[in-house]
Amino acid sequence: MRKISVILPLAILAFGSIAVNSQETSTPNKYTQSVKREVLASGYPTHNQKQILELVRYTIAPKTKLPTHIHPGMQIERVEAGTLTYTVVEGEAIVTKANGTKLILKKGETVQITLGDSLVEPAGMVHYGENQTNKPVILLSASLFDAGQAKAILIKSENR
Repeated sequence: MRKISVILPLAILAFGSIAVNSQETSTPNKYTQSVKREVLASGYPTHNQKQILELVRYTIAPKTKLPTHIHPGMQIERVEAGTLTYTVVEGEAIVTKANGTKLILKKGETVQITLGDSLVEPAGMVHYGENQTNKPVILLSASLFDAGQAKAILIKSENR
């Protein structure tokens, strides 16, 4: 059973908006200082504006571990610089290495994704990433979410 984390206000810059089940605390927000989220383009694919399509550049500072989270819709990424250590906590992700090799990353598996590698994250898949290096990681990300929903929902994981 998943529990929504009580960490707040984490990752506003990293994820745009988040959902948690707690009130704000005075805990310093190291994630908003360590991850830059830059929306490069966005739009509504239908006239009713129920979904939003975004293209985002994430810059993850060295030695940054992101919180365990899910996305409420599909998200895809491509590594533009650096190496991200990526772990699936629940569900499956698809990694395509720069050489074309495809990997199905399952629960409990970790992989390093680097320049030219891409990643497909289905809605609701529980995961986290970590930049264990001394250089920034830059990801280009496209997502299709319900408009008005949080971009990421933090999850309390007993495996982490």
